[in-house]
Amino acid sequence: MSDAKLFSIITVVKDDPEGFAASLNSLEEQTHRDFEFVVVDSSSDPAAVTQMLEDSGLNEDIPTHYQWCTPNGIYPAMNLGLDNAAGKFAYFLNAGDRLHAPDILVKVAQKLGNDKSAWLFGPVEITDHVSNETATTPRWDYQEEKKNFFARGLFPPHQGTIASTQLLRDLGGFDPKYSISADYALFLRLSQMADPEEVDSPIAHFATGGVSTHKWRESFRQFHEARTQILRPQGISALREQLWTRWHFAKVWTYRELIARARR
Repeated sequence: MSDAKLFSIITVVKDDPEGFAASLNSLEEQTHRDFEFVVVDSSSDPAAVTQMLEDSGLNEDIPTHYQWCTPNGIYPAMNLGLDNAAGKFAYFLNAGDRLHAPDILVKVAQKLGNDKSAWLFGPVEITDHVSNETATTPRWDYQEEKKNFFARGLFPPHQGTIASTQLLRDLGGFDPKYSISADYALFLRLSQMADPEEVDSPIAHFATGGVSTHKWRESFRQFHEARTQILRPQGISALREQLWTRWHFAKVWTYRELIARARR
């Protein structure tokens, strides 16, 4: 009988001990303990991270794997974490991200009880780094968004997605050519392999302000490129994807360039 854990929770950290502590604390609170913790650290001084791991309550019953790597970008580090994962399902909770509630892994495990389950998504709670307002993402109609090539701006971030470790490996992990949106591109590939399970409860909490927030125009370009290269819409479908892309761009531009600026 295999002694592999149900989940591999993978955390990538680089010079963010405070964010790592928040992620670690949310794991310590979990009532479901069938997981391992995989840490990939690119910090200039890894002592803070290794000390927190040594002092952590996880040491009592959770296998923990630590690896330092040369800074080479977020997605290569996430791929290294995926390579080191031994659990059935992989989940990326990077430094600063927090699991939403102590029982969320219980709810996720119940949904993934079917051996045929390949991946799962759920809502997330997001704090806007400008307004400091927090909101939970609305329910995502997977089939409706799939019909529209996921071009309407509604898709789960990696903090709201858990997938089969082996399937993620089979799909090649995170493609670094999508420097901002490799997690989105991998999600599109998942959608081609199987339809997901869904949980109603928020899976995680995180704050905006990353690279995709600051370079949102480039993220739009990469999202569109990923859809055309992976989903390959043709004819009317390609036109519909273009129209939805333009509509969502206009909506985001209005918020970021007009509404958000007016609040500052």
